Amino acid sequence: MRPLQPHLSVMIFLLLILGCEGPFSPKGTYRERMVVYAILTTQSDAQFVKVFATYNPPGFDPLENTTQNVVRDAVVTVSDGDSNLVYRDTIVTRIDKSRYQDDLAVYVAQPFRVLPKKSYTLTVVSQTYGRVTASLTVPDRGRVQVVNPYVLRGGGEEDESLVILAWIRYAARGFMVRFYLEYETLESGAWVTKRMEIPSRAVVVGDAKIFSYPKLERRTTSQDPALREKEEMERVYFSRLAYATKTSELRGQYSSDRLRITGAWFVLTQVESNLYAYYSIANAFQDPHSIRTDLPDWTNIEGGYGVFGAMVEDSAYVSLR
Repeated sequence: MRPLQPHLSVMIFLLLILGCEGPFSPKGTYRERMVVYAILTTQSDAQFVKVFATYNPPGFDPLENTTQNVVRDAVVTVSDGDSNLVYRDTIVTRIDKSRYQDDLAVYVAQPFRVLPKKSYTLTVVSQTYGRVTASLTVPDRGRVQVVNPYVLRGGGEEDESLVILAWIRYAARGFMVRFYLEYETLESGAWVTKRMEIPSRAVVVGDAKIFSYPKLERRTTSQDPALREKEEMERVYFSRLAYATKTSELRGQYSSDRLRITGAWFVLTQVESNLYAYYSIANAFQDPHSIRTDLPDWTNIEGGYGVFGAMVEDSAYVSLR
């Protein structure tokens, strides 16, 4: 029977080929659904929701579509268990018009001050596309502290990095600490306050400078439910070289009598599990060393697509006057 095995394999292969009656298409089954993007933040009393509908591009490149399917008949509400807040539709100026030329049609609730530790449920109802919902719990406020502020004034060891302590609350899955240098410039006889973000790392070779800025990171501490009422500490570093390089660039832009460095802001951002999961999936393979182009679908919108997430921001200030 062994001599027949190669012939049997050929016959099976031919049957498989003959069984393919239609042309191959990489496109899956199209499902028309709502796509909702809503991020609650404690930093503003205005909260926004974007509501779209999925579309089926004629080809295989979704970038061929140059118009957004905005859902304009949606009723958007957020409930905290005690009351319901209804969003209204509005238009927001679109900054990047490289693909879409029109301005953004969004839904807004104002005033709406998001409260830490509070649970919220989002509901979007459309006569055309149906009903979708999502729920979350906002993390409690954290804390941020500068361990060695003397580095900001040039003190300490030559290679000593700036050390920041960030206390992360139970409901937070990811966090980020950003460093902003506050300064004043003399313009038309008046001092104007400005901010410049300082990178966390810098590589300087001759005239070439490469800066790395903070990104959202997953907490390394425990998220044990037994620690709901506790906070755990993360340690973050900003290199002296990055700070010194950016400060030098700033002093090169202004004469000494037109520049005053006044202080440093350190901003801690905590995000809950849904926002962190969405961010991680969307940015998983966006690096120069990856050859992957696939992005798995992820959503916490029941009955649709998108994300309903929340973020909490706290800050610490160091005066440099």
